Amino acid sequence: MLEIVYSAGLMLGLGGAAVAGMRAAHLSRKCGALGKRVEALEAERRVCETKLLVAVEEDKRKVGWLDEQEREILRLRAELEKRPILTRKIYKIITFGVKATGKTSLTLKWANPLIDLGLLQGTKIERYERTVSHVLQNDVMTEHVFQVGDWGGEHVVDAQHEVVMDEIHGLLLVVDLAARDGKNVDPNRIQEQLKEFQFNTLRYFFGPRTIASCKSVVLFINKSDVLPGTPAEVEAEAKRLYAPLIDDLMRYSTELDIRVFVGSASYGHSTHLLFSHFVQRILPSSAYDAQLVQRTSELAAAAAAAMAPAGPTVSTHEKTASLPAPHPPSVLNKRPR
Repeated sequence: MLEIVYSAGLMLGLGGAAVAGMRAAHLSRKCGALGKRVEALEAERRVCETKLLVAVEEDKRKVGWLDEQEREILRLRAELEKRPILTRKIYKIITFGVKATGKTSLTLKWANPLIDLGLLQGTKIERYERTVSHVLQNDVMTEHVFQVGDWGGEHVVDAQHEVVMDEIHGLLLVVDLAARDGKNVDPNRIQEQLKEFQFNTLRYFFGPRTIASCKSVVLFINKSDVLPGTPAEVEAEAKRLYAPLIDDLMRYSTELDIRVFVGSASYGHSTHLLFSHFVQRILPSSAYDAQLVQRTSELAAAAAAAMAPAGPTVSTHEKTASLPAPHPPSVLNKRPR
């Protein structure tokens, strides 16, 4: 009986040991798996830490970039606050005459010298601008701009309307000595233009508003290259042919500055003197900058040389006042540094 009990106890002990061994093996495998899981998590943690460090550095760079941009914006804002206010002052010149007298060529020789005159087409009205100076005064930078309204030859009435309604600073009447591409003087064309601009027509251009605002009226006799002779002889003959028109214009010489130029828009004869005259007559002395003073002085010297007895190229009508000398730099408002 004792043997049976002993055997049973022995068997139970062996069974318990086997179960314990199995449990131990299972726990060992489980611990191994958990260890590998811990190692994987540790590796993943290190990767995440590396990514976090990269992200932190990237954020620092972005913050630094934003700070730099903010400093740049503040610097630019401060610079802009120091800069003057920009404004424009427009001086208007109206150009008129019959068709094909060379008005557009004459205007663009000054407003846009690089344009191909061969590509131009007749228009009702074109407006060309040229900046002549920039003047800084009381934190305001003023751009002084000459705007030349070029009316087509068939729109003289429209030009008259603009002169009457708007504030005009200069009038440019262009006549010529020959038809388009003409090589000789065309008396019929001259008579046509004299008839077009008789005194009864001219008086519509010179109403009270024009007389109050207009600083200069210029008659430009174009295509002088068709006349033979010396420059002085060419000028005298051109003025003789248009003497009736000149006399009618001179009836306003007590109220307006009247000037006569003889030249050629195609060859550039007298065009620089023409618009230099407009600038000197229209632009106030306070609107000159250093560059304009220099250009005006150079043109005045060139005009003086041209009017010397050896070979004058341009002079004014004998009833008009002489071209004023350029303002010396000492009396002009230069641009402050």
